[in-house]
Amino acid sequence: MPEVTRQDLQDFLLTGTEYIECRRKEFLMQSMKGPEWRVQLRMLWRITQLGVHLTTGVLIAVSSGLIWMPHSRRHQPVIGWWHARLCRILNVRVRTHGEPLQGTGLWVSNHVSWLDIPVLGSRFPVYFLAKAEIAGWPVLGSLAKASGTLFIKRGSGDSRQVGSTLAVHLKAGRNVLFFPEGTTTDGHALKRFFHRLFVAAVETDCEIQPALICYRHEDGLHPLAPFIGDDEFFSHVLLLMRADPIDVDVMLLPPVSREGRDARALALHLEQVMGQALAKLIAQKG
Repeated sequence: MPEVTRQDLQDFLLTGTEYIECRRKEFLMQSMKGPEWRVQLRMLWRITQLGVHLTTGVLIAVSSGLIWMPHSRRHQPVIGWWHARLCRILNVRVRTHGEPLQGTGLWVSNHVSWLDIPVLGSRFPVYFLAKAEIAGWPVLGSLAKASGTLFIKRGSGDSRQVGSTLAVHLKAGRNVLFFPEGTTTDGHALKRFFHRLFVAAVETDCEIQPALICYRHEDGLHPLAPFIGDDEFFSHVLLLMRADPIDVDVMLLPPVSREGRDARALALHLEQVMGQALAKLIAQKG
């Protein structure tokens, strides 16, 4: 029988958020070796790059017409480039596995962090569904609108209407991605999928593309990537600015057809399939 260490007991007693916070402090102490001025200089350089990149995004959005025509297909390469550049500035290295479905489909993914959007947006031509609060964020809200993001109010009861709106975009040939858990997790397992937005797949009878995101560090999950609990957005950005590179695996599972299932049955089926695949992905060596 393996020996149970004091650290094992501590990890067992901590809640998910407390565990992540403890791992973050431990990780930062190990990764930020060397003079503090060097860490600060690296963070300052990345912040400068980020400021320039956000300004560039606003200029592109205005000059290219993205502000007024956010769902034009010809703008997708520009949006993809902007997301990819943001990942490079944040030192996020993306690796993809699997092939995306051919044609238009409804995309679903597990949700770990706000980083999920640039990670997925850098590789695939999709439009995102996000919480309505983001639309009011300075600069970022405008950029999200320009990139074609659709917004939903939490707890407003308008998920059926949003599902129908998603169906309109799918019928127009646009790939739309949403996070069926409705919130972020620490990346170890899925939460229950909400079924109402799957009505878009029922109304259009389109295929569904499941995607899984796994932020790695050595042989485990990266403690800095999750955006959970009481995390504040700008504090989390600064945390990432101070850190070493983050590797992220994006795995595309085989597309799922409706096969006569209603929205609730689709959500349950995908929750099971994606949950099993996520466990296998995490178990793989980074």
